[in-house]
Amino acid sequence: MASLTQFSILFAGALLLLSLPGTVNSYASSRTSPSKESFYVEGQVYCDTCRAQFINKLTVFMPGAGVKLQCRGEEEGNITYTVAGSTNEKGVYRLLVEGDHEDEFCEIKLVSSTIKDCDEIPNEGWAKQSSRITLTIHNGIHGDVRIANPLGFFKKEALPECIELFKELDILPPDL
Repeated sequence: MASLTQFSILFAGALLLLSLPGTVNSYASSRTSPSKESFYVEGQVYCDTCRAQFINKLTVFMPGAGVKLQCRGEEEGNITYTVAGSTNEKGVYRLLVEGDHEDEFCEIKLVSSTIKDCDEIPNEGWAKQSSRITLTIHNGIHGDVRIANPLGFFKKEALPECIELFKELDILPPDL
């Protein structure tokens, strides 16, 4: 009978030790992440050197580009939340969002370019001037980061190398 008691104590101790790392990890991540009602939005800004409306091998990611996250209610012009930021040296921005914006329409908008001949905000075809994003803690996404679609400024004139790129990809250039 003593061996059953010893086994039970040993088993309970093993369970306790196995659960300890998860508890410590949970405590550590709660100390380094934003509050439960806040999270980050990350995305990239690029110069569309081919005016192709997609990222390709000739794309240049834009450091220092300005972006703005804006949420609005259902009524026209009802801005409920705004935060602005800029990209790092790799063209990536990271914006801290406070609160839950479940019932709002939120989007990231291009504000300013740092490349003089690549500052046209696209507004034709399927190119988007902004990236819509859902900003809620009630959508099953865990963690403290939400990823937005990349946004690009158009270069005034496409690079000459773009013709070869389009041939390589077996697509027609957007202006044909």
